[in-house]
Order: sequence, then structure tokens, then C-alpha cells
Amino acid sequence: MYKLVFFDIDGTLLTERKKIPNSARKAIQDLKKKGITPVIATGRAPFRIDEILKELDIQTHITLNGQYVVYEGEVIHHNPLSVDSVKRLALAAETNKQRIAFCGSDEILGTSLVTFGQKGLLKKMIQRVPIAPPKKVMKLVTRYIGSSKKVKPVLPHYYENRVIYQCIIHATEEYDDFYQEAFPDCHFTRWNPYSVDVISKGMSKAVGIQKLIDHMGIEVSETAAFGDGLNDIEMLQAVGMGVAMENGRSELKQIADAITASPENNGILKGLQKMNLLP
Repeated sequence: MYKLVFFDIDGTLLTERKKIPNSARKAIQDLKKKGITPVIATGRAPFRIDEILKELDIQTHITLNGQYVVYEGEVIHHNPLSVDSVKRLALAAETNKQRIAFCGSDEILGTSLVTFGQKGLLKKMIQRVPIAPPKKVMKLVTRYIGSSKKVKPVLPHYYENRVIYQCIIHATEEYDDFYQEAFPDCHFTRWNPYSVDVISKGMSKAVGIQKLIDHMGIEVSETAAFGDGLNDIEMLQAVGMGVAMENGRSELKQIADAITASPENNGILKGLQKMNLLP
């Protein structure tokens, strides 16, 4: 019997229109009635999932790609980037005229678009928008991101005297080798052709999952996960049953134990039914 089921957000729980299907919402509530705990596992910062947690009545989550773990409202694990790594990443981004965001648990600062919408109504709207821009918007965003003339200086207050768990650098794939060679102490996960997440070396959603499993005293075989992106690969490999969304990356589907439909086609419900967790 499964005791934990992990859900990625963007492309997994949320449709392309950034809505949680009614079938997924009900399925999660039905899991709880059976004594199974639903857990959010995302690359987003904690404050950027508030509305989703509230809507689904979920108190346990793994955010910032495994760097920050909360069990029933209590932080049980957090692993910030080193001060030295953050300073060097800031310098590299500025030297290469690339936009960068510095993600804390409650605020994101920097020169990136993802720093927008941290308070009020705009914050609530951002809850429904992935950090990775929708495909229809990508072309316009690319012009903004790729324009070196418009990149502002990386100011020290963006990261100094702050606990930074993750950086987001808007760099094209041609810079992948440079960053990986220059920062052997960091782990890079690309989520579109123009942007990459940066966390501590050896960290991932899988590490966050293991921290939670250890805290609860359960077995890996009692866990399952749903995801769609490259940052979900380690997660699906770390659980008892890994389920990839039909709309997910081919690399993820190749290692998944099962493939379910897209969020628009009731993929969460159908996946849970395949696992015989729901009728």
C-alpha cells in the first residue's frame, strides 16, 4: 500500500492553461480519505505555491528542487547554496550579460522576469504561471531574455546576507559546458532552451524525497510520484512507482514505470487508477 504520492506542479497537476482539473482535485482528496498523503514536489519556491497548497489542502511539500522540505507545516530539511557559489554565479551571469534570479524561501530577487509578482493580486496570478514561460509566450520572452543591452547589473543586495537555495540563470544551451566546468559544486537542470536551475551538487527532488521518507520512517516501496520534466527524472527513479505524463519529456518517459495521460486528459486520475489506488 502506498503512503505518499508526490506531484510535480507545472505540466503535471496544472494544464497548459494553468488550471487544476476537477478530476485531479477530487483524486487528491480521495487519496487523503484512504490515508495516503499527497505531497507537492516542485522546482518553485515555497511562497510561489501558497495558493495551490491552499486549494488542495496540502501541508507537506518539497520545493526548490529538493533544497527545502516541509512536513505538515514544519521545515525538516533545507540546504542552501554556499555563499561562495552564489557570488561566483552572480559574477558569471553579469560577465556573460545574462539575467539571473536568486531564490530564497520567501522571496526572489535579481534581474530575471521571475522576480515579478511577489505580493498581492499579481502574486496570486503568478501561482498559476510556471517559472518556465508557456510556449506561446516564449518567443516574446526570448527577445527580452536574450537582449544583452537590456540586462541590468547584478546588485549585491540581491544575494548578500540572504539564504539562497536556488539560482535561475537565463542562458542558452551553448553555455552549458561553461557553467558545468566552472561550477563543479553545483547541479544544473535545464527546463527550456533559455533557462537553467542551479542548486547544490548532489541535490535533487529525490534527495528531498529521501529526507521526507527518513523523517516519516516509511519504505521507498510505499511511495509513488508523477512528473513531466527533466528535474523529475531523479524523483521518478527514487520512488516505488514513477509515473510520467504523456506531455512529458521523452527522457523522463523512458525511465518511468508507467505513463499516464496529460493533465488536460485527466492524467492524474487515470494514473492513480492504473495503480489501483482509486476506482
